[in-house]
Amino acid sequence: MRLLIIPLAMLACLGPAVARCPLYLPMRIGPVTGNPEKDTVGLFCAQPEPAPPVASAASGRVSTRVGAPTGDAEKDTVGFAPPSGMERAAR
Repeated sequence: MRLLIIPLAMLACLGPAVARCPLYLPMRIGPVTGNPEKDTVGLFCAQPEPAPPVASAASGRVSTRVGAPTGDAEKDTVGFAPPSGMERAAR
C-alpha cells in the first residue's frame, strides 16, 4: 500500500500541470552521439499560438510617409494623416 501512496501523491500534484499542455513533441537535448540509445530526448510542450488581432479597416486613418524616403524601409518614418474636413465635422 505504501508503494502506491507516493506515485498517487505525485500524480495529484503534477496532474494539473501536465494536463495544461495540449501537445508534447520530442526534442533532442544535448549533442548527437551517433548512438540512439545514448542520445538524450525530452518532451517539449507545444502551445498553439493565438491568432493576432485583426486590424479594423473601419478606422479611417490613413498612413503617410513623414519626411524624405531614405531608401531603407526600416529607417523611413510613417505616421497617420489627420482626418479631412468632412470627417472632422462628422465627429
